[in-house]
Amino acid sequence: MKKLCDLYVAKAGLIGALYCIVPTLIGFAIMFCVMPFRQVYLYRLAIVMLVGAPVAAWLNRFGLSLWIIKHTSPKGPATVLDGALIGWFLGMGMSVIPAFVHFIASNGMDGTKTIVITIWFLAGGAGAIIGSVLGLVGAKYLDRQSGA
Repeated sequence: MKKLCDLYVAKAGLIGALYCIVPTLIGFAIMFCVMPFRQVYLYRLAIVMLVGAPVAAWLNRFGLSLWIIKHTSPKGPATVLDGALIGWFLGMGMSVIPAFVHFIASNGMDGTKTIVITIWFLAGGAGAIIGSVLGLVGAKYLDRQSGA
């Protein structure tokens, strides 16, 4: 587990990008199967991959830094609740661009708003769960003096 924690700390940006890319690819794959193809879907996907993934990578590194700062501070160690709260906000932040691309050339604003709200809620919940698990594991296996 210690090696996995160290790997997560070392590759936080890549993992953050994957947190954005993988759910987006799954969502778009489902959409391509269910809905008639429109060229705008490829533009939306490209925006998420080119803009959303780097933003998610940065956010994940930032969130990890926040957790480690708390973990190594005199007021530490960081808790599972810290991981859950940071994860909730990171999940919502990482899903801003994937959610907002649905407004591009949208046919129905009411349906699009529902999709955006659903994406944000699900991403926040998933982020809180992932952050809780990472907070639990990190609190146990990361050194409080160095943060790694």
